[in-house]
Amino acid sequence: MLSKAALRLSLAVVAIGAAVLACGPGAANAVDVNALVSQTLAAAGTLSAGTLSAANLPPAETSAPAAADTVAVVTPEPSPTVPVVHVLTPGSPGLAARFLTDRSSSSLAGEKRTIADDFNNGFFERPLTLPGMDYQPYLDLTRGEISAGGGWIYVTLFLEGSPPAGQPANYGVEIDLDLNGRGDYWVVGAAPQGTAWTTDGVRVLHDVNHDVGGPYPVKSDAPAPAGDGYETLVVGPGVGDPDGAWIRLSPSNAKNVDIAFKHSLISGDSEFLWGIWSDANPQPGSFDYNDHFTLEQAGSPLIESSYYPLKELSALDSSCRWGYDFNPTGSEPGVCRIPPTPTPTKTPSKTPTPTYTIF
Repeated sequence: MLSKAALRLSLAVVAIGAAVLACGPGAANAVDVNALVSQTLAAAGTLSAGTLSAANLPPAETSAPAAADTVAVVTPEPSPTVPVVHVLTPGSPGLAARFLTDRSSSSLAGEKRTIADDFNNGFFERPLTLPGMDYQPYLDLTRGEISAGGGWIYVTLFLEGSPPAGQPANYGVEIDLDLNGRGDYWVVGAAPQGTAWTTDGVRVLHDVNHDVGGPYPVKSDAPAPAGDGYETLVVGPGVGDPDGAWIRLSPSNAKNVDIAFKHSLISGDSEFLWGIWSDANPQPGSFDYNDHFTLEQAGSPLIESSYYPLKELSALDSSCRWGYDFNPTGSEPGVCRIPPTPTPTKTPSKTPTPTYTIF
């Protein structure tokens, strides 16, 4: 049987434990219950073995149990930040294997408008702020180049202005592997501030369930129900290959942004469509944008449009798409327009001058 002293001490332990546990989450000083109980038991010495029951419990004491001399305060240690160790860094882009162009809107900056936006067909020319319709040259794409080497795909975006510090801006490339107008991967990075390659703010997103583009790829399907866009993060903070994708300012021109990603991220596919993007506020879950917004919701930068000015969709620019390692036929959704090859006029006295398709 337990002695009266031991029983009283045990009840004190129970009472103290109950009082401590009554403190809810968010208390400034957390109490170490185990330490408190151990200190109280140690003060009593070794208790005799026995069984407590309603029959042999002593009468309840009328005085409150003595409080412990000290209360242990637990201060959680901060979680250590594990530095990212990079094993493989991109080199430099080679000569462009393919390129595409995009219309500049700099000449229309003072008029707070553009002329090349085609919302219904998925071509956006909106490097303008909301509100104000102020022109942002660092969001105005003019050209894109792509090359490959050493296991990397390199894409260079040409802009009308260099990305300024402190301004929201992101730059990306969209990859369509099966040439059906539905993007499969989107590689996007926050505006870099230096010419050294960095992975800060860079993400690679994948449309696993193939709903980018809606029922009619590239074309606007709004207000029909839209999918969840690029729903799967493949590379990003704490996710995937830490060396998978990089971004930098071009060392040769501060108005150019270089993006590099491992060719293996797209399974080494050598024939795909690609297009470039600038976006102050990218929403990967809302691709394609013209499926998630109606023209009335998005607004228009075309001053002759009844939907002018911009509303919910602003501060972005996108290009048409072109083929990597192959020449598109022109029938692929979203592909850049291919000028028709003129029929040469036969001149018997002269050798016909060859014509070329420029893309």
